[in-house]
Amino acid sequence: MVSSVLIASGAILACVVYSIVSGLRGNIQKAQKTGLVYVVSPVHSFNIIWQAGSAVFIPLVKKLPKQWWENWLPLTAPNWEYKSRMEQFDRLGTDTFILVTPGGMTLFTCDAEVIHQVTSRREAFPKDTTNYKVLAMFGNNVLVTEGAVWKMHRKTTSPSFNEKNAAHTFAEAISQTHGMMSMYFGDERSQSGSTKTITSLEKDTMTWALNIIGYVGFGLRLFWPGQELPKDLDPRLAKYGSMDPPPGYTMTFGQSLAVLLERIITLLVIPWPLLKRLPFEFAKQTWSAKENYLKYMDEFLKTKVDDTRKGVRETGGMDIMGQLVRSSYATNSTKQTAKLDDSEIIGNAFIMTVAGHETTANTLHFTLAELAINPAAQRALQKDIDSIFKGSDPSTWDYESAVNSMMASHIGACVNETLRLMPPVVQIPKFVSPHSEQAISIKGTQHVLPAGLGISLVVLSAQRNPRWWPTKPSDRTGASTDLDDFLPERWYRTDKFDENHTQEVEENEAGDYGGYQGANTSALLYRPARGSYTPFSDGARSCLGRRIAMVEMVAALAAIFQKYSIELAVDDWASDDEVEDMTREEKRRVYAKAQESARATIAEATTILTYEALRKSELELQLDEFLSENSALFQNDPKLANYFTSRARTAGSPVKRDPETRVVRRRATKAAEEIVAADDEDSSPQPTSATTALIQTPGRALALASRIPLPATPADVAQAVESGTVAVRERVASIYQESGITERTQATRENLSTVQSILFFISVFELYFLRPSLIPNKLAFTIPSIQLLNTNPFDVYLPDIFHLLTSSFWYPALTWAFTSFVAPAFFGYFFNLSAGNATTGGSGKGRHRAGYTEYTIDPLTFSIVKGIITYVVYAQGATFRGWIDPAAVREINNALYSGYKGVLVGAGVSALSALYDAALKK
Repeated sequence: MVSSVLIASGAILACVVYSIVSGLRGNIQKAQKTGLVYVVSPVHSFNIIWQAGSAVFIPLVKKLPKQWWENWLPLTAPNWEYKSRMEQFDRLGTDTFILVTPGGMTLFTCDAEVIHQVTSRREAFPKDTTNYKVLAMFGNNVLVTEGAVWKMHRKTTSPSFNEKNAAHTFAEAISQTHGMMSMYFGDERSQSGSTKTITSLEKDTMTWALNIIGYVGFGLRLFWPGQELPKDLDPRLAKYGSMDPPPGYTMTFGQSLAVLLERIITLLVIPWPLLKRLPFEFAKQTWSAKENYLKYMDEFLKTKVDDTRKGVRETGGMDIMGQLVRSSYATNSTKQTAKLDDSEIIGNAFIMTVAGHETTANTLHFTLAELAINPAAQRALQKDIDSIFKGSDPSTWDYESAVNSMMASHIGACVNETLRLMPPVVQIPKFVSPHSEQAISIKGTQHVLPAGLGISLVVLSAQRNPRWWPTKPSDRTGASTDLDDFLPERWYRTDKFDENHTQEVEENEAGDYGGYQGANTSALLYRPARGSYTPFSDGARSCLGRRIAMVEMVAALAAIFQKYSIELAVDDWASDDEVEDMTREEKRRVYAKAQESARATIAEATTILTYEALRKSELELQLDEFLSENSALFQNDPKLANYFTSRARTAGSPVKRDPETRVVRRRATKAAEEIVAADDEDSSPQPTSATTALIQTPGRALALASRIPLPATPADVAQAVESGTVAVRERVASIYQESGITERTQATRENLSTVQSILFFISVFELYFLRPSLIPNKLAFTIPSIQLLNTNPFDVYLPDIFHLLTSSFWYPALTWAFTSFVAPAFFGYFFNLSAGNATTGGSGKGRHRAGYTEYTIDPLTFSIVKGIITYVVYAQGATFRGWIDPAAVREINNALYSGYKGVLVGAGVSALSALYDAALKK
């Protein structure tokens, strides 16, 4: 039996290997026909199993000879596009190559020429929405659809993204930025001096973006702690901005939306019925957030529908969801050929929240970080802000008169440069239409791509490609290009390689589907070639909210840096008192360490899109909450010492640390003023203290130093990794215990530690040797030779099941069954010693003895009878008056291991086991 299973498994494995090899061979031929550079790999970087186990698989592969993996392994590392920038393209000597695997092919490109062709031909190169389908959990939306359905969603949602609503967003962004600053410093009269290290900046930028999204998406006003609801707020909408959950809810609207966005991966991965029943706190909180959010949305939708049917129109604010409702429910909307249903309205409102929340917050956060690292850029930014607004109050700024100047100044240049270095999406998934091949042109040469070919537009590499960007040697690193440096002044350069590198003013491919039709950058700044700068994608499927996002960020930067400056923390190298006693040169050296550490930390970021959701698994999150809630029980455990030590210092990702810390005001020192003055002369800063602060700048009455605790030192990163590893290892041990593996192992051991199991395995052992004689193998098929692997033809044999229809099977099979099972079982049942001793009293009708096991078939009797019958039949040749066929006896004797002697040994072993078992129980 076992040999049959092995043969069948081998045959299946051979078929799989043949399929893989033939598939790989076919894909190589397709790649060769394109004329592009291709790399053959046994696995794709998008493979889920490979991604999940890459930390184990990649080091194991590297144990092999280097020439076996050096060409393909770097291209299979998760997130290799972000980590390697242009390195892999430079290594291959091309901007476009194909990764060929047995399961398929993917074209990777950082060539602006190719990117523009792909994004501008939507029908020929549709978006690969396969991995986006999970984002339709609240309803179909513009992100997860394609074809005619996508056109309907795009045309319905795009009218909301206009200049009038951008102006509303501009004012709201300024208001929310003021709220964030007020949270740090209190009222206007007390906003002076500088703060201690603000370690909640990641959380605060997320809240800032969330509050704006509440306004942009739903027309709701969300507030910061300490702010009060306006008295003129619509009572029906007051509950959405309330700081306390309204009756019937367990979370405020802001809380439910924040948790929903933070735990979105949990909602996408874990089936909702399972999530509802999980006992973990994070699962309960996630489920509660989802339920609260949907309840808010259902009531909000009903309110909007009622207002629309009554003809009520909101004025003075932006409300995408309300506009979607009006497009479907307004009396004049009957002219539309297609409308969104309720689930699609909620689905589109949700996806716009997801798309506009974390991406904008991260970009603002990283922009603040880069400005802290580069004080010269910060001074240039403040100079342009002063020039544009002349010190006027931000609440009086006019969108129409200011926005173009802001976009064309250092404000817009700083945002553009952050988006160039750290785009919201690292790569854009596309694929060749499955209906036909498609041709692309590279440097005048046509390349035909096979139908269905996957395409990855590597945005981050394209935006650092020296072929498409004016560049010069890096002053900071000495590298041949400065494209890895944060240089907002890059956007004032006028260098041109040739006319083809200049971005032409073309008709926007998205024009037929609505949305903002302008360029991504100001006409007064450097205009990159089409395809070389696509932080918001390009073509018909470019981001609907790109104008809104840019307006939010430039408004926030202007509102912050009009009055405040920002610098890095140096706590890891010096205390406040030590900094005060340092010379100017010593201060510069300390700050230089903070700069290098910050750059290294940003370079190690694992992703940009959905950074908060993906930076740690939900397992780690649940573990962290559990340990926090039970710290009194575990903090003295030496195994968790590193975890609690690290937790006391920091939390979150290496890029963004976010422990709960009190913000304290303090006066700017004379040393701070000297450093600021020095910074105007020299771009190399000196710290005012051991902390990062928004410091007072010349001509500014107030000073906030919103100090970013970014970055961690290499020691911090190492300690965070170590503590995370310890935590995960401990949690894995806990999961192992909770899984019941130990209990199941013990139960299996108990089941096997019986006389019956010994009898069973002895019978299986006999059948293993008897099967080839009863059901012989027969040639089933032959695997042909494979030239690529240099193999010979291989014959595959399988049991001949038709032998079951012949007497040559039944005679020996029934003989063995009678002698080894039927007869021993008959005598073991009626001559059952265990039954006679299981009761007290001689009649056998008394009460059962405690702790004594009664067998249905006595194992000792079974073994004795089996041994006697085997000896009589197989050794002495007894036929029982012709009932036993001598030929069958000879066949069984020849087939069994050691013949009848082997059976006698087995019977003896089982008899001794029965005696031993009885003695133990006695």
